[in-house]
Amino acid sequence: MVSVSARVDQRLLDGPVGQAGGLVVLDDVVSPAEVRELRREALDVGRTAERHLGPTKRVDAGRFDVPGRALGSGPGGPGQDRTYHSSRVISHLSSWCGAQLAPTGGRGTYSYYTRPGDHLDAHVDIRGCDVTLITVLHDSTPTDDHAGSLVAWTGELGSSLDEVRRGGAAATVVEAPVGASVLLLGGLLPHAVLPLGSEGGRVVSALCYEAS
Repeated sequence: MVSVSARVDQRLLDGPVGQAGGLVVLDDVVSPAEVRELRREALDVGRTAERHLGPTKRVDAGRFDVPGRALGSGPGGPGQDRTYHSSRVISHLSSWCGAQLAPTGGRGTYSYYTRPGDHLDAHVDIRGCDVTLITVLHDSTPTDDHAGSLVAWTGELGSSLDEVRRGGAAATVVEAPVGASVLLLGGLLPHAVLPLGSEGGRVVSALCYEAS
């Protein structure tokens, strides 16, 4: 008997985002006015953002692993909450994913890659975070340098992280300008944030959704 989670995963793989390799870059999910609101809120939250540092903790080469990291993080506020729970946003994302989505929790987060070396190692997202919406709010990194960029192993969609960790799979740099959103099947697509260089920084809004 096929499990519920396996059936949901297959719907995601068969949906438009899955057929595109596990991610798409969209500019029509979060409006310019919403991006401005999120940016203001993120900068305010950033004053008290908590630093997260640590190595990768391997459990199962999958969704129970804890990726190595160095970044700042803070909880979203009312502005992000409105985007997260918007019926318009949820409907739009659900149509892209081929499955019904619902917010995983009551609140999303803001992530801050602002110090040289800030990064997030290769991983897939935790149980319950089947789909992730990452909106770029600030990016002052050099345009000709991929340091600090989101990368994804689209050729390993739905696979174990072992191949990625062995260095046998090629990563794709995700080009997403400020104001755009990356919609990815975070629970199925290995992804990472490359170490930030000595110049600039990036701030993003991250929202997790559960599929059914």
